[in-house]
Amino acid sequence: METETTIQHLKRVERQTRKQIILTAALKLFSEDQISNVGMRDIAKEAGVSPALIYRHFKDRDELFIEAFVKESQKMIENFETNLSSEQVITVEKISKEFIRYLIEHPLLFRMMTYFMLDHTLINEHMDRFNVTMRELLAIFDQGFEHQQLTKDVRLHSHALFSALNGIMITFYHYPGRTEEDIESHIDRLTSLIVTLFEKAE
Repeated sequence: METETTIQHLKRVERQTRKQIILTAALKLFSEDQISNVGMRDIAKEAGVSPALIYRHFKDRDELFIEAFVKESQKMIENFETNLSSEQVITVEKISKEFIRYLIEHPLLFRMMTYFMLDHTLINEHMDRFNVTMRELLAIFDQGFEHQQLTKDVRLHSHALFSALNGIMITFYHYPGRTEEDIESHIDRLTSLIVTLFEKAE
């Protein structure tokens, strides 16, 4: 097996670093506006690189969005696995509270998800990776419903709960006239209420 030379190693690290700078810039911009309003030139300007350099790493804006979304979503999934691995029973409540807590602590991902939901303009060829990541995330919600021995439509219930929790965040995350502490407390109470309703599913 051919050993990587020092120069090859440095070039690879440099390439990975440039790609990460581009992804970081893209994540910021995709969390501030709809996908259709963010151009490659905007991302290049934010990253401090040329548009041509971005195209060396990504085919188009949609591929760049998916890469940023998948990376951030995988961090969320890993967080679930870490924080719930020690739990003997993974309930709908534990999953829901962990999901909300993560979104509150990672506002860029939350806002990016929100803009995507409002502006679904991605090219179909890039949707496979998005769908795979969403299925991985929803599978965690499935565990909660399987624990409460839901007999049918487990994934449908996971879709409904996922949507309800995102709805709470979208509605109250920047509620005017409330302190950050008040908002988080209110979101927590609403999450508990939603969980109570879903725990009655049979």
